[in-house]
Amino acid sequence: MLNKTSLSKLIVMDWKKELSDSELNEWAEVMLQHSFDEEDWGHARTSLLKLLSSDRKTAKENAIRSYLSCCAESVGATHPLPSLQESVIELYKQYGMDEANNNSD
Repeated sequence: MLNKTSLSKLIVMDWKKELSDSELNEWAEVMLQHSFDEEDWGHARTSLLKLLSSDRKTAKENAIRSYLSCCAESVGATHPLPSLQESVIELYKQYGMDEANNNSD
């Protein structure tokens, strides 16, 4: 039986299956530049995609990666290190995402 933590890890791990090898390499480069672990990135990416979907918007993978990298950089010097997922949600609600497109575009 899966508990909430196990299910969360499973969902986060699945996001990488959606990506090409070159996209995975790009993500690896970004993740190595910041203090968050792979699970943090997966949760943050999933949350951003949900926020975009609720606003009926989409974004290309490179724009998503860039946005999350900017979010990570903006909070990276904070101690203790805040949740990347919560930071992404807060920053998206406050500023939106310029690189996102309406689904009708």
